[in-house]
Amino acid sequence: MSEGFAYETAVAAEWIDYNGHMRDAFYGLVFSYAVDAFQDAVGLDAAYREASGCTIYLVEQHCFYLAEVKAGDRLDVETRVIGADAKRFHLYQTMRSGGTDRAVCEFMELHVRQAPEPRAADMPAEIARRIMAARLPEPDIAGLRHRSRQMGLKR
Repeated sequence: MSEGFAYETAVAAEWIDYNGHMRDAFYGLVFSYAVDAFQDAVGLDAAYREASGCTIYLVEQHCFYLAEVKAGDRLDVETRVIGADAKRFHLYQTMRSGGTDRAVCEFMELHVRQAPEPRAADMPAEIARRIMAARLPEPDIAGLRHRSRQMGLKR
């Protein structure tokens, strides 16, 4: 399977709950930061947002929690594109620590023009091309584990 976009962080002590492992909300935070890193890599970065008045909204998210994460663990999140169209992209993320899958998450993201009121808008052609070029081949997508109900781009 091809490699995706990488994001790394360490688990902060304040992310740990009363059970001694990472609180569920912080899995979402780490996955969200990994989406930001992906967006920066494909050109949907702060400079783009400032110049265009466009941004990305999260439309849907599904997560599976597979193994505990403890304070101080190093986390690596790999983000893969599994679908895209002119306005949306569908990401599959794997969070690992110590070579073990700890969680997986899917995000459906929407490109939005902020003014005069928020409204879905086509992404610039070059950015859409970069996202499509990163899309996993169908056999690799079919082999992804821990998928919940179907999430996808419907036309």
